[in-house]
Amino acid sequence: MKNGWILALTELLAAGSALALGPHEVLVLVNEASSNSVAIAGEFVRIRNVPEINVVRLNLPAYAGGSNLDVAPATFTADIWAPALKAIRERGIGDHILAWVYSADFPTTIGTTPKLSIQGITFLRNGPVASEKVEKGTYASSLFAGPNPVTQKAEMYASQTFDVSAETFRDDMPLPSMMLGYTGEHGNSRETVVKCLNSGVASDGTRPTGTVFFVTSDDVRSRCRQWQFESIRRELRPLGVRAEVTGVFPTGRQGIIGLMMGAEKASPGKGNRYLPGSMAEHLTSRAGEFQNASQTKLSAWIEAGAVASAGTVVEPMSAWPKFPSARFFVHYANGCTVMESFFKSLRCPLQILLIGEPLARPWAPTNAVLEVGGLGEGAARGVLQLRAEVKAPPGSGYHRFLYLLDGRTAGRERELRLDTATLAEGPHTVRTVAYSTDLVRSQVFVEKTITVVSGQRSAGPP
Repeated sequence: MKNGWILALTELLAAGSALALGPHEVLVLVNEASSNSVAIAGEFVRIRNVPEINVVRLNLPAYAGGSNLDVAPATFTADIWAPALKAIRERGIGDHILAWVYSADFPTTIGTTPKLSIQGITFLRNGPVASEKVEKGTYASSLFAGPNPVTQKAEMYASQTFDVSAETFRDDMPLPSMMLGYTGEHGNSRETVVKCLNSGVASDGTRPTGTVFFVTSDDVRSRCRQWQFESIRRELRPLGVRAEVTGVFPTGRQGIIGLMMGAEKASPGKGNRYLPGSMAEHLTSRAGEFQNASQTKLSAWIEAGAVASAGTVVEPMSAWPKFPSARFFVHYANGCTVMESFFKSLRCPLQILLIGEPLARPWAPTNAVLEVGGLGEGAARGVLQLRAEVKAPPGSGYHRFLYLLDGRTAGRERELRLDTATLAEGPHTVRTVAYSTDLVRSQVFVEKTITVVSGQRSAGPP
């Protein structure tokens, strides 16, 4: 490196609200053979400030257009799993990736026996599982937080964000994932998916005052899960979330924040307004089987305005553990993201397809501000001493830190010593993240671009 490096700082590029799962913690997979996949992923990366180094582009023409939803296990390994792992390893970002996000035009179903969803095989980290546990739904996810499947009582565990779980399970941590949208037959348009993604961002920190509806009926799809509804309604009350257990599907309601029901066919509209951040699904066997025209697809909820929905990719035999439990909304109201709430409420997440905006967090705190000293303004040279400070209400507990230099971990303390002589000439990004220390961790980040150029020595600090 030449002597006399000058460090020019641009304006602040991005400031992240207090999220749970953060954008630097997700790997985004894109099918470059699909214009929809590219456009949808591009919008998600832009609006969520996902580091470019976290984007993996794959060329999968067989799945462009959503016409081919099934994939053989060996093909999934060769074309998706192995290249993604290789990219993580070569880019040096594996120490902070906690979840994957698939864009549109990826296969949804893995041809194992019995079949798994792409979320299921990813959750297992492409590993084996006993077929009987999949078939009967007796597989027990380590992330599941109740209710107890045997006693059917409120024997439940506290909400946690993925980073807390990862500290507990370490190498045994499963790999959660979601899909941003499905744009093939019986799916949504690109425009609808993009609208859904933006609705998720708009919901952050809004603490919506809408209602969660638990709709009951004599349908076996409803009966298998409705034992949960009343206890969860009571659990939501002290969290400030209104919930109704009703035998009548809501009509003309203008503030729906969530809906669970069990039915072969559903009509989400009926004059209803689904608030930004809402999640709705109807526990039926073919909601995620887009190649089969029968039964209402989960895409109908996205079309109606929900930010996320779920459905199985194969007949689930009305096994409630294969679907989100009603406690999804407790985790959501406690501050988890959509994706975290799904996986804390899914006991057997191996045949479920989860679609929507994964980082939506309506109950995120919005009263923390992160400031980073030491970057200064204008030209600088030599060693930079960065220091993160969080302005937040007393007791917020933002005591954990992460510095990312060009998307790679550069430090995990409050302060970072950055020697500009070690950097190549040109632009670099510095993202500083501060985490709270609760079970449901919030995080706030700021990012600046720095440009290292050769020039005269400045009058800045040595």
